Amino acid sequence: MIIGGGIWSNWYGSVVCRPKKIVKPKDEVELAAAVRCASGEVRAAGTGLSYSPLCETAGTIIDIAAFGGLTGFDSDKSVATIGAGTPMWEIASLLHREGFGLETMGDNDRETLSGAVAAGTHGSGASLGSLSAEVAGFNLVQANGDVVHCDAQENPEIFAAGRQSLGLFGVMTEVGMKVRPRYKLVKSYFIHSIDETFRQLDGMVAANRHFEFFWYPYNDFILCRSLNETNARAPEPRSPSAMRARGERPSLKSFAVMAINEVLPLAPFLLKPSHYLLAQLRKSFGRVRWSNETFPSPHLVRFGEMEYAVPYEKGADVVREIVEEVRKKKIVTGYPIIFRTVAADDIWLSPFYGRKSATISVGQYRRQDARVLFQTCEDIFRRYQGRPHWGKIHSMTAAEAARLYPKYEDFRVLRSSLDPDGRFLNRHLRAILPE
Repeated sequence: MIIGGGIWSNWYGSVVCRPKKIVKPKDEVELAAAVRCASGEVRAAGTGLSYSPLCETAGTIIDIAAFGGLTGFDSDKSVATIGAGTPMWEIASLLHREGFGLETMGDNDRETLSGAVAAGTHGSGASLGSLSAEVAGFNLVQANGDVVHCDAQENPEIFAAGRQSLGLFGVMTEVGMKVRPRYKLVKSYFIHSIDETFRQLDGMVAANRHFEFFWYPYNDFILCRSLNETNARAPEPRSPSAMRARGERPSLKSFAVMAINEVLPLAPFLLKPSHYLLAQLRKSFGRVRWSNETFPSPHLVRFGEMEYAVPYEKGADVVREIVEEVRKKKIVTGYPIIFRTVAADDIWLSPFYGRKSATISVGQYRRQDARVLFQTCEDIFRRYQGRPHWGKIHSMTAAEAARLYPKYEDFRVLRSSLDPDGRFLNRHLRAILPE
């Protein structure tokens, strides 16, 4: 076991802390000892892609990088067992090699599996849930150092809530993920007028396996994207090392996006032409790839992001209100409003608990003050019973959470029973789930 100190920061740079210890256990035995013997708060960290302070602590941060790889496969149940610290780009490649793939993925493959599950990472598709909904079981190191397995039959209550637990029930070491035979997707972009987009929205959501749209708010058109299964020929899949490099290597497009965002605060009169150009830069046409290469896109320019899930039938109204307020307040931003859909689930603190949802996300370049944009959007989200993506920027309070999540109190009681001393709580999480 490696024990060190130092500064820990998330990817965006918005959360910086100096934990007393950063522990890197090599197996479950060392992990259990580290959790059991730690003084103060304990938080597990992957690659730091959370925008919210989920991992911030002055206590102990557990680095789970040693818990990686494909560790088991049940072909009868179509479940792959994967180390919780495995990054998504590696998982997808490992599964592809075995002839399988995940049902869905997010658009960023830099996350580790346990982080993506704990915070509810998702893609877009009316019949598809988040990655948390694809979990078939998991192993968990609890606050007392015990290791338990949880699935629908064994520790079913912990399983029901723990698929999206924000790291509050313990440290995941292995996750069983539902998989399916590998498949190819064709990615298509198309432009619609604003009125046409909203008139056809329900039809486009229903007609495509994955549908989403990007509205740069000073544009008079909307960029739509669909992903659909195809039997067309695809290039040979990239290796895991190539998938890793794809998300780290700067491109001409990323330099252009960065340059535009650097200039906009100094020249807001360029908002309209810049938004037109940014929409064009995002497009690509008729590309067929294996699913694991199609879902994620390289995120090479750092930005902050807020995302809320609202009832699906209210999603279009929320987007229109946000654009109206951004234009009225002349807010400078170089990022689009993104509309996606996610199926309802039964995970206790999931934003999608009990309702089909539209997720609306807004972003801001890391060197630009995001407070006005995010406050404006959050005020609108609150009017529509919005539930935040737990890994992104939000200011959800305990009172709001209790009102918005039917299983909130059950989650709070279960958390307290599993961790009565609140060792996995930090300041941010105590504000949402007080002891």
